[in-house]
Amino acid sequence: MAVQAYLYDADGRDREVALKDVALDDLGPEDLLWIDVQQRDSGTLEEVRSFLGLHPEVWGSADSGRSQLENYRDYVRFSVTTAPSPESRSDSAERVIPPDGGSENGVSGSVCLDFVVAERWLVTVHDRDVPCLRQFREQDKADTLTGLLSGQALAASLLDWHLGEYFQEVSRIEEAVDRLDERVLRETTSRSLLGRMVALRRRVSKLRGLLVAQREVFYGLSRPDFALVTESGAAPFYESLVGRFERAVDEIERTRDVVVGSFELFTSRTGQQTNDLVKVLTFLTAIVGFCAAIAGLMGMNFKLAFFDTGLAGFSVVTGGLVFIALVSVIYARHRDWI
Repeated sequence: MAVQAYLYDADGRDREVALKDVALDDLGPEDLLWIDVQQRDSGTLEEVRSFLGLHPEVWGSADSGRSQLENYRDYVRFSVTTAPSPESRSDSAERVIPPDGGSENGVSGSVCLDFVVAERWLVTVHDRDVPCLRQFREQDKADTLTGLLSGQALAASLLDWHLGEYFQEVSRIEEAVDRLDERVLRETTSRSLLGRMVALRRRVSKLRGLLVAQREVFYGLSRPDFALVTESGAAPFYESLVGRFERAVDEIERTRDVVVGSFELFTSRTGQQTNDLVKVLTFLTAIVGFCAAIAGLMGMNFKLAFFDTGLAGFSVVTGGLVFIALVSVIYARHRDWI
């Protein structure tokens, strides 16, 4: 279904309705209409625009893809970009699909979400499933008092769920880093592990870019001029959203440091393995040098009875060299030299 409309009635029953069955003039202080447009085609958008009496260019500004805030006096329009969702992207927890993989803003799984907000109604527009919107609706198991909220207050609540998706993505990245750290400590370092670290670093960078690009919206919604759009009393909600937005940015910055720390662990592990290899090579060189010294000693030009023992003398010398090498290896392993 391209359009779903939900009528929240605090004095009655919350229900899904058809737009043709709703009269905007009949919406009272205990009613709130949420129109969720799930297909960004011109016909559907025009139907919603005509129903609400919106400005003719209200959707045109949404095509730019920027997270911008626009004031139309009786309502406001803004857009945000959701965090990548594992439900809508095909990459694993440790892979990042290149920007040409059919994703918005070059990030797989992210969705551009537009809001048009007035006093008693709210419109959301998106092309694909948005988990935060779905989860908001699924939390209601009975009739609620949501109808008492204004459109601005409901938008603030949805934006809070929207930021929650960024916190969840940060948690998924940290889980991927933990798994990668375990592999670095358990396995021999390889180019594939380094490639996964680069992918995680790029994933964090793109996540930060998505969120920081929305600073204009979150800061703009808390400005005094926005409070004049309607007498909704939602200004305190948007002020708290600014603090939550800044915490989300800080969490992403911290996650970037975690990824860098994983790379430092990788380099330390690589250095340790290099040192172990150098120790082994040094020890083997010492054994070979010792054996070469014995062989050189046996080849001196002195006439001794031992040099006339033939095959028996050769076997004794060779066996002695092998025995000395084995004892040296066992002793080195006992001392953790190799």
